[in-house]
Amino acid sequence: MFKILLAGALILSSTALPASAENSRSLSVCTHDSDGSLTLRRGPGKGYEEMRQIPSKKVIQELDSRRSEDGFQWSKVSYKGTTGWVRSDYLCNIPSID
Repeated sequence: MFKILLAGALILSSTALPASAENSRSLSVCTHDSDGSLTLRRGPGKGYEEMRQIPSKKVIQELDSRRSEDGFQWSKVSYKGTTGWVRSDYLCNIPSID
């Protein structure tokens, strides 16, 4: 009986979403320049390594946010399988279709 309960618990725990995914929200990159892009960094600040560029108007998933030592608000995001940090002031809500 214990093995059945343990197997059930493992199955349920492996299908649960991580806390960050449960609280994520979809946002759009808004660089205010049609050819612009937003830099995805390894940490929340300009001093962190650049990982890739995210083109303007692309949709990302915001996982977390915090104010950095540089005074800016930064968002931890996921884009095309890569997780990193971007400046929050370059993110916009996606317009709803009503």
